[in-house]
Amino acid sequence: MPNLYRNESSDARYNAQRNLQGRTHYVDDDTLRWHKSRVLSSRHTDGGLLFAIVTSDALDMHNTKRGCRYVIFDIFGHVIARPDLENCYRRSEQATKAMWAKLTELDAEQITLAAIGREQQSHRDEMQRLCVEVNKLKADGKLAKLAA
Repeated sequence: MPNLYRNESSDARYNAQRNLQGRTHYVDDDTLRWHKSRVLSSRHTDGGLLFAIVTSDALDMHNTKRGCRYVIFDIFGHVIARPDLENCYRRSEQATKAMWAKLTELDAEQITLAAIGREQQSHRDEMQRLCVEVNKLKADGKLAKLAA
């Protein structure tokens, strides 16, 4: 069960990794290395309902050009806002300013309640599929009875 986001460290990468661990692989060391990305800043917002980072990313496969962009996550670690690589900013200050502008447009409570609804439906669907599998085993006679 996810907790609200909170400050875990003054180190941006570590703070992001601690908060997003188990929710997304976006800031895992291997993912950052593969994409040649660095976390420049990270913070929880809206009482911990949202989490925002600013990254420096490679803009080409040889890492000869870099750009900065923000990423905003919902309570389950899903990306809800992020410029694509073609619309990166040249400086982290520009990306941070754009991030705050985007955050003022977002309704964190509505985003969180919608995300909870999607997760609840997903869980119901998974449990229904599991019931179907159990019933299939039972019908096929493959369900062994437990010894008392």
